[in-house]
Amino acid sequence: MSAEERQLTERLRRAMEQDRTYRDPELSVDRLAEQLGVPEYRLRRTINQRLGYRNFTDFINEHRLKEAREALSDPAQSRVPVLTIALDAGWGSIGPFNRAFKGQTGQTPTEFRRRTLADFAIGHILPDSARPDATSGKTPTSA
Repeated sequence: MSAEERQLTERLRRAMEQDRTYRDPELSVDRLAEQLGVPEYRLRRTINQRLGYRNFTDFINEHRLKEAREALSDPAQSRVPVLTIALDAGWGSIGPFNRAFKGQTGQTPTEFRRRTLADFAIGHILPDSARPDATSGKTPTSA
């Protein structure tokens, strides 16, 4: 990999991991290339050949799905609707999100959340904000 390619790869990583550019539901390869100040063909080549993604959509969706998996696994976000998590991660609607999520994990987002949070609860005491009775004002010792 040339120094120029390494530099572009690092700028692309920063745009995704730090700036979370993937959250823009209108993001396209040409818009991202413009933001990074590189020709579109160079960005595509970096994503496909250097990073190993089949295409730009797979690259962006990987970042969106990672964020969604993390949110769905977080007990503190157990009451956040799946739609909100999908939209926050950059999906424009729930249908494509559900299909991509199930394609990657083999589970719907709701099934994934249920199983992940159940596994978490077995090994940990849930924080008050994630407990089912948290909004009722009851504590485990109150009647």
